[in-house]
Amino acid sequence: MLFFKIIQIVLYPSIFFLIFIILGLFLKKKKLVILGLALYYLFSITLVTDLILNPLEGSYSFLEEFNQAEKIVMLLGGRESNVLRSSEVLRISHLTNHQKTIIISGTDPLNPESEEALGVRNFFISRGIPEENIIIEGQSRNTWENTRNVKEIVKDQPFFLVTSAFHMRRAKGEFKKLGTNVIAAPTNFKRKGEYNLLDFLPSSANLRNSDLAIKEYFGILYYKIKWKK
Repeated sequence: MLFFKIIQIVLYPSIFFLIFIILGLFLKKKKLVILGLALYYLFSITLVTDLILNPLEGSYSFLEEFNQAEKIVMLLGGRESNVLRSSEVLRISHLTNHQKTIIISGTDPLNPESEEALGVRNFFISRGIPEENIIIEGQSRNTWENTRNVKEIVKDQPFFLVTSAFHMRRAKGEFKKLGTNVIAAPTNFKRKGEYNLLDFLPSSANLRNSDLAIKEYFGILYYKIKWKK
């Protein structure tokens, strides 16, 4: 697992192409430097980033029907993602008069005592969601554990899964493998879909999105290998 993680991080576009550039400079190989810069540029523009994200996000759209399930499962995913995922949970909850049970799943594997789930729970309560409608599953450190711990709570009942669109394919796929009745409720879409001349300028946000996509592809591959064992 650790070796797989290291390989994954090294192959992030933001790191891998930088290695190309540094290696080229060190070896005084102009072609390596040019290649590294060209790849850095390509993975930093919107069109290429969208092409990488499309297989992950392309099959999903914002949830518009809310009567298929009485439970909402929100996977924690870091501060930035949590804000957007919480917004989607609030949208569903408000549109259904706070009748849904909300399950907040996950913890920070690097800081299990961070009480991230508790912070999200308090945010929901401050926005009018009844305290008794919120369940915290605070043991999961990754998607693999999320799916298994949440299954123990939802059993065979249908539920809305709220996570970032780029992560939905992997998360929903794992829930499906366990036989749960999962309904995708994606948020935090990264694809832009429409372009202008400014989108051909390099952007750190696009490079970060390329990293996120590569991380997801590695996660999907890793779970496929894990299931075969």
